[in-house]
Amino acid sequence: MARIVDYIDHRLGDPDLCPPTIAAAHYLSIRGLYRMFEARGLSAARYIRSRRLEKCRDELASPGMTGVPVGTIAQRWGFRSCSHFSRVFLEEYGVSPAAYRKRGTEKTAA
Repeated sequence: MARIVDYIDHRLGDPDLCPPTIAAAHYLSIRGLYRMFEARGLSAARYIRSRRLEKCRDELASPGMTGVPVGTIAQRWGFRSCSHFSRVFLEEYGVSPAAYRKRGTEKTAA
């Protein structure tokens, strides 16, 4: 499992990263991969999405990234669509990416 997690974390920026490609890279059936993640209480796709969102959240909060558009950050971490990214970010964190970024810059300015 540690190799699979490492594999995912090193390829988060690849928009084609998905359970079938992960399973194939590790000589597993897709069902076998799903079972491994189910034992941890989540799905492989959910893990990928959560890790991508964490990376985006970190960059949105970084003072050095204030000039980088939200869509660019989303694409860097494997999201194909800025609108999809905004929806899942809001769903996960309860705030839009832009509002999250603004809140982070207000904290550093205070």
